[in-house]
Amino acid sequence: MGGAGGGSNMSGHILRDHRRRGGKRCCQLILLYARTFCMIIVYYIFSIGLTFYQKNLFKDFPFPLTVVIVHLMIKFLLAGACRAVCSCCSGTPRTSLGWSVYYNKVLPAGAAAGLDIGLSQWSLEFITVSLYTMSKSTALIFILFFAILFKLEEMRWSIVVLVLLIAGGLIMFTYKYTQFNLFGFMLALIAALLSGLRWTLSQILMQRSELMLSHPVDLVYHIQPWMALSLLPLAAAMEG
Repeated sequence: MGGAGGGSNMSGHILRDHRRRGGKRCCQLILLYARTFCMIIVYYIFSIGLTFYQKNLFKDFPFPLTVVIVHLMIKFLLAGACRAVCSCCSGTPRTSLGWSVYYNKVLPAGAAAGLDIGLSQWSLEFITVSLYTMSKSTALIFILFFAILFKLEEMRWSIVVLVLLIAGGLIMFTYKYTQFNLFGFMLALIAALLSGLRWTLSQILMQRSELMLSHPVDLVYHIQPWMALSLLPLAAAMEG
């Protein structure tokens, strides 16, 4: 009887512990989803607001590539300041890459990101915000394409259907569009392609443990110079 009672108490204790762990895991998932949702909402608010601001800015100041280069260098300086403050507070130096790794690994992602942002801002001189937004939404197609190409994502029929729906929506939106500009539209599409390459390469950089670029500030600090340099020849040629 005593042994049976002890076994029953032990089973009850295990069951309560299992329920407690399940409840804790459920709360963690809810908090994770809520935080992710809030971050997405904040991103869209600032992204849409910045698009309208830049559209109005470039009407009176037609130098979008120069503005992007200045913006990138400010981000580089701010990221450097954040790294310096963190190093002073923690007493440990931040990640520093060798020149060969910096050139071979970070350069492709930086060039793709710089051209993506630069061509996106340039396209706003020629097309409306609505057409720009629809054109840039095709970046999902290219993100999926490069993710499959670099083995980050498996090929599935759901992905094919999603790509076809996005492409079909873009075709219907631009068909007989009254304010269509081919040059601006092509700039936005090229920027969307580069955006897919940019985010895929950035994910690879952040997930490679030997590079130690998992922290966003470290990635921003190392990638901004290449972004600015990739735009410099184009800005000098078009706006010099």
